[in-house]
Amino acid sequence: MKKDLIFAPVMLLIGIALFMLRFTGMNAHIAISVAGVVVLIAYAVLTKKEWKLPALEIIMRAFYGIALITGGIILKVSYIPAVAIIHKVGAVLFVVLLVILFVHKNFVRKA
Repeated sequence: MKKDLIFAPVMLLIGIALFMLRFTGMNAHIAISVAGVVVLIAYAVLTKKEWKLPALEIIMRAFYGIALITGGIILKVSYIPAVAIIHKVGAVLFVVLLVILFVHKNFVRKA
């Protein structure tokens, strides 16, 4: 649980920073997304045995991966609207699942 109280706010801040691309610029956006990958991997390794909703945990990380991969496609290939939409939807769903899982682990489960 203590790990959740550290991880979720950090990932939420990373998510917010990633949504502020217009203010941070592309180089910072890439660096922040790499930092997010490092935090996600570290958190997964530290807490795998504590997952109460493993399917949602995996799906949450998958959405981060989808956003990361589609973002890379957008960088490598010229702008494709469908890929941009997938990138944004993946990012939003990642943040939504992050908040849902954090609330469930720290507030719902205790009741």
